[in-house]
Amino acid sequence: MNNGSQKAKDKYLKEKVDTFVLRVPKGEKELIQSKAASVGKSLNAYIVDLIRSDMNGKISVKEETKTPTVRKSSLPSFLD
Repeated sequence: MNNGSQKAKDKYLKEKVDTFVLRVPKGEKELIQSKAASVGKSLNAYIVDLIRSDMNGKISVKEETKTPTVRKSSLPSFLD
């Protein structure tokens, strides 16, 4: 990709797309990618479609009830 098209891509992404990091246990990314490929979607499209379906009430993600845990490390809780 030349410098001009990279700049155009960067501008588009900055203006039109929000980005966030999704962390899954080691090995699960490959499992999710395989499932996405089996239904003809990219990993990103598969995850976005699942989220949209849940938000529209088409699927239901079971909510877990967690009991508070005592922090054992200095890592932020979202990295536990």
